[in-house]
Amino acid sequence: MKRVRAARALIGGTFVGPVVLDLSGGRIRRIRPATGEEDVDHDIVDGVLTAGMLDLQVNGSFGVDVAAADDAGWRTLLSGLAARGVTAVEPTIITAPLPETVAALERVGRARAALADEPVARVLGAHLEGPFLSPARKGAHRAECMLPPSREHLDVLLESAAAREALRTITLAPELPGALDAVRRLSGDGYVVAVGHSDATAAQVHAAGDAGATMTTHVFNAQRPLKPREPGVPGAVLADDRFFVGTIVDGQHLDPSVVSLVLASAGRRTVAVTDAIVTAGLAADRWCDFGGQPVANDARGLGRRRDGTIAGAGIVLDEGVRRMIAAGLDPSAVLSACTENAARSLGRTDIGHIAEGALADLVQWDADWHPSAVWIGGRSLAVPAR
Repeated sequence: MKRVRAARALIGGTFVGPVVLDLSGGRIRRIRPATGEEDVDHDIVDGVLTAGMLDLQVNGSFGVDVAAADDAGWRTLLSGLAARGVTAVEPTIITAPLPETVAALERVGRARAALADEPVARVLGAHLEGPFLSPARKGAHRAECMLPPSREHLDVLLESAAAREALRTITLAPELPGALDAVRRLSGDGYVVAVGHSDATAAQVHAAGDAGATMTTHVFNAQRPLKPREPGVPGAVLADDRFFVGTIVDGQHLDPSVVSLVLASAGRRTVAVTDAIVTAGLAADRWCDFGGQPVANDARGLGRRRDGTIAGAGIVLDEGVRRMIAAGLDPSAVLSACTENAARSLGRTDIGHIAEGALADLVQWDADWHPSAVWIGGRSLAVPAR
């Protein structure tokens, strides 16, 4: 049995404490008020304890692109994320020809199996962002590889048992021909369906919700905007309680004041993500391949194509937490969006929560909101020196 005492811990969306957590067998076995008289293995006096963060949109980091990662690359990616407090992740695959997409899904599944018992970020399953997207809202995706979500195309995508098992979330544009049938099929099979890269009207988004969609991919980015008489995608998902709202928290895809508005509107449906790409954690102007095109971080740490198009974030989620808190957002709301809210969007209670029976994936934050200790399944990890 290992005991961790914390002066403050994020439980149920609120900072409480002091508390003691009893850990054994990789799980939180008991949570109780601290008296100060306990014998503990780790005492958090000045910092804050949270569940490990989940990032549900990570295309890569540390020079690794999840769509093409080899064994060494997966280890680099997942260990690097874990050391920064991201204890579970949905590797995200962007638009590519279907055979390449299927092969990438199979590699995600192999990596999940190979590293399942190691103290690295858990692979929750792949997030497939494309090819069923709108060319009108393509962002950094290759329009020539986009396809309608027809039964035939879904059959090709899901023909491989390994690909089916690896897939967890799929982003699509609900206004495309056949999209609502695809939503019904995918959600009925247990996948999370997200609305994104979409020119849908609010009515079309609500129809996707009727069909089983429950998630939004990077709200306000690459989608029909909110207007006074047409709420578009953002207005629809913020007003519709059936949708969790994926929100990029790098401070550049969205101004922090917009993130604050999302939190005020969606509350516990807000899910913080990075949309991190291969350049996350690298120096500016180091060019890498991403989705078949070169990309590098600019001076502000934002991944861009050579023509200036935003390709994704160049940060890890702990940096997003610091940026949002520095901008004045409530720390408990920001950290809940990275943990509890994200877990609920996947229907999970065993991760992302400090709760009895949950996995002992935990992060200690210092006064400057840097992870100073991380546990995965109760095992302590080394964190980068500041």
